[in-house]
Amino acid sequence: MIAFAETQPWCIEKDTVDDQPAWELNVLKHPIGQAAAERLRQRLLEERADITLTNFQIYIRKYDPATRQSLAPHEDRSLVSFTAALNAGYEGGEFVTITAENESQSIPLSVGDAVAFGGSVLHAITPVTVGTRYSIVMHSV
Repeated sequence: MIAFAETQPWCIEKDTVDDQPAWELNVLKHPIGQAAAERLRQRLLEERADITLTNFQIYIRKYDPATRQSLAPHEDRSLVSFTAALNAGYEGGEFVTITAENESQSIPLSVGDAVAFGGSVLHAITPVTVGTRYSIVMHSV
């Protein structure tokens, strides 16, 4: 997925979360992304057969010290969100959830690990200080 992503033009329009360049690639425009989206959707439904997943978006996100270091705390506008780690070899870039008491909890993600969460969960990505972090993200309503 990373090799594929790096051959494509990244979207660097301002992110709605923090007005920083997004550094994301909408992979639903490509057969590889469509296949990945369907696999992720099926996997989520195996765990949560009680929900209906429609209108989903799937994209690859890129973070590094020189372009986009982090992602500010935010909630997604989705029923369910999903993020998976695509690589190792970077420092920082932790996925964190934030409680109502403003306490952060880091959820470590190794290559291939994923976390699914409700779109109302406040979360963020801490700054990447060394290397490049890639993740695949999906939102569904």
